[in-house]
Amino acid sequence: MEDLYVKAAETVRNYIKLTHFSFSASIEDIQQAYKSFQERFGPEQLKALPDAELLRSMFLSVEGDNTSLCYYLEFDSKIKSYFGSISGGSSFKYGLFQRQEDNQWVTGAPSSPEVLSEEDALRLGKQIRDSVIAGCDLIGKSNLVSIEEYAALDKSLNEIMGKISGFAWVQKYFHMIFPDKFVSWYVSSWIDHYLLAFGIKPEDKQYVKNGQLNLIRKHTELPAPHFGEVCYKMFGNVRHFYRLGSSDDSGNYADEWRSKGLVAIGWNETDDLVEYLKNGSIDKKELATKLASLYPSMDKKTASRKAGEMKRFYEAANTDIFVVMDGEKLIAMVDAISPYFYDDSEHMAHCRRGSWKMKFTDGEKLPESEGQLTTCYELTKGANRLFLYKKYFDALSTEGIQNSMTDQSTVVYKTNLKTDFELNRILFGAPGTGKSYLLNSERIKLLGENNEADYERVTFHPDYAYANFVGTYKPVPAGDVITYEYVPGPFMRVYVNALRNGRTANVRPFLLIIEEINRANVAAVFGDIFQLLDRDDDNVSEYPIQATEDMKKYLAKELGGDKEDFSKIRIPNNMFLWATMNSADQGVFPMDTAFKRRWDFTYIGINDGEGGIAGKTVTLGKNDNARIVEWNSFRRAINECLSSFRINEDKLLGPYFLSRKVVPQDSEIIPEIFINAFKNKVLMYLFDDAGKQKRSSLFAEDVDSTKYSEVCRAFETKGIFAFCTEISSAVNATIPDEREKQ
Repeated sequence: MEDLYVKAAETVRNYIKLTHFSFSASIEDIQQAYKSFQERFGPEQLKALPDAELLRSMFLSVEGDNTSLCYYLEFDSKIKSYFGSISGGSSFKYGLFQRQEDNQWVTGAPSSPEVLSEEDALRLGKQIRDSVIAGCDLIGKSNLVSIEEYAALDKSLNEIMGKISGFAWVQKYFHMIFPDKFVSWYVSSWIDHYLLAFGIKPEDKQYVKNGQLNLIRKHTELPAPHFGEVCYKMFGNVRHFYRLGSSDDSGNYADEWRSKGLVAIGWNETDDLVEYLKNGSIDKKELATKLASLYPSMDKKTASRKAGEMKRFYEAANTDIFVVMDGEKLIAMVDAISPYFYDDSEHMAHCRRGSWKMKFTDGEKLPESEGQLTTCYELTKGANRLFLYKKYFDALSTEGIQNSMTDQSTVVYKTNLKTDFELNRILFGAPGTGKSYLLNSERIKLLGENNEADYERVTFHPDYAYANFVGTYKPVPAGDVITYEYVPGPFMRVYVNALRNGRTANVRPFLLIIEEINRANVAAVFGDIFQLLDRDDDNVSEYPIQATEDMKKYLAKELGGDKEDFSKIRIPNNMFLWATMNSADQGVFPMDTAFKRRWDFTYIGINDGEGGIAGKTVTLGKNDNARIVEWNSFRRAINECLSSFRINEDKLLGPYFLSRKVVPQDSEIIPEIFINAFKNKVLMYLFDDAGKQKRSSLFAEDVDSTKYSEVCRAFETKGIFAFCTEISSAVNATIPDEREKQ
């Protein structure tokens, strides 16, 4: 057993080392906070309290609330931040308090309060005080270096203190006085959570299980606040595991769900479960009544049970985990659960999206049979919970440290992805140089063949804005009403997918392709995302930005965890942004130097890639003007002429100015298609843009170069001879035989 605690401590230390974990408070600040508390509220100070001051010095009262022991334990910001929270519930949890509305001292419970006289309140207050001091005496004499000693302490505390020993504030007080003997958690579910995550079965008694965690802490040599902080980062919130059946009479749907990234339950005829909401919760009774009416063979007891299971599915938190099963066979775990939605096109229409994790071997089963023939059932048996926690976290293996870093709702920006590709990349060059084609080819190399899921492509235009690119609140129809929801843009969709995948063991790249990036005002489109483009040596954003409230809520909904986990965000190193730009386009927006330096620019030369069109010929012109023309030679001749007019290279014609459909690599050029495309693209571009100021010199003297229609008509009949002599004489052309003349 000792080995488990040593291994757990080693896991914590390795996690700190691997993640370069930094703590929010220094050891000096923590030690000073302990010392200040002990000097003010230590056992000797409590023992010395005169009767006239005892109640108001220890318990919440109308006067002096901000100076009492109980106030400090629950509300003092530093003590709450460093040493764990006991917030929640009512003031009855202290065993005694003074009620604000009538100044009466009260004990008991919210359902059965007992009002005390000042004299009786003092008697009870002294009893609680004396019990706490007696507990301190006992703890001070105990070594507490083994589970057996913690078990003995738990028994003795219950004997001398009774129920007072179980008060959360008393447990926190004991920790503040004896910080080396207890950890700073005071709720059983949280202590169980961390022990299970470390692969250790929790004991039944509160002080014993606290001691189990403290034995791990001692091996780490961390103060309790630091130990608690790193444990939370490793394992996050308490996990609940829900068995989810994946079969019905028609078959098993696990593979289909996995391909769609969702889980689901049946009973479609109930329609959308949102209709059964009351005060934010599913009305189980109403849903049970509906089930009984829809399925006459279902008795009331069964209908109530099924309604409870459907309610459980709807209300499961995004930190909970669905264990997909087929009978007793374990299939997968699904976490990072997104909100419920109803889709009647699905065989099982009640759906939630999530991240699938294939944690089980083929045919693997739970240690104990539980939840058979259920729709959605919480797995609570101790052996099953320990088994599932071990599977989910793999806490005591080196690989498990990585999993604990990636499986949680915490955000992972630095993944283990290795790549030779640049992450922020812009291809630029003249029109038709094959920028988009090259980008698409390299997309396949990056993501793999037939992978249409891990990238998005967007084309910028002058009206494109931040709201389109990143996301914004928009009206969304919900039945007969209109609601407002955060609707993500392509950047946010790819970003979420990259972050979600970054938590898994199988990290892969995600790509956003931006075509014509300079046709929009990039400063306005990127907004503060611009700051994230600076990447460090690990290809993670070097400088984070503050996320908006809308963005934080959306990320928490999609990825799980608390929205404050996303207060500051970075681009992860498995998210790629690739773009194309053509500075020859009219009406483009300028890019400032600060934006440009955050990208790796790749220039595509005017003749790069021309091998793909080399030797491709087409017959142009009619009768005596007909010539068999090599397109690449024709293109080069036009470019040479434009260059002689001092036209910049980015205005010249690239090899693929006419698309591969017009100039196919694996078949002959069809003249009619080529001529039509040449008129609509090449001639239009030369007439209106690249050759606009030199029309009379670009075209033949007998061509009316002031009218586009005349230039097109001349090209149809004259072919290359519609151009100036410098071009027509430089083209590699031959005279066709009579049969080939048009």
